[in-house]
Amino acid sequence: MSNTPNVPPPGSGNPKPEIPKPKVKPKNVDPLPKPLSGGGSLEYMGFQFSSEKDLETFRAKFLANMANSMMAQMKSDNDRMLKALKKLNPNTPQ
Repeated sequence: MSNTPNVPPPGSGNPKPEIPKPKVKPKNVDPLPKPLSGGGSLEYMGFQFSSEKDLETFRAKFLANMANSMMAQMKSDNDRMLKALKKLNPNTPQ
């Protein structure tokens, strides 16, 4: 008897099946505003605007508000994680 461990020879295992690439369709991230019939107003994300300028103002304010709320959420999550790490290891420098 030999002292070698019971190891199967290389390449004897079942080959791994190829994973097909997912079919990804490009999404329309920024849908175009739809003109409403009569009155010449625009609809965007369920809101109605009387002019293109109002629509652009809404987009700018909406995006700024979204960015600010995301930053606040990230800061809150970061503070919670630092607090949890400090609890695990009280000798951690600040």
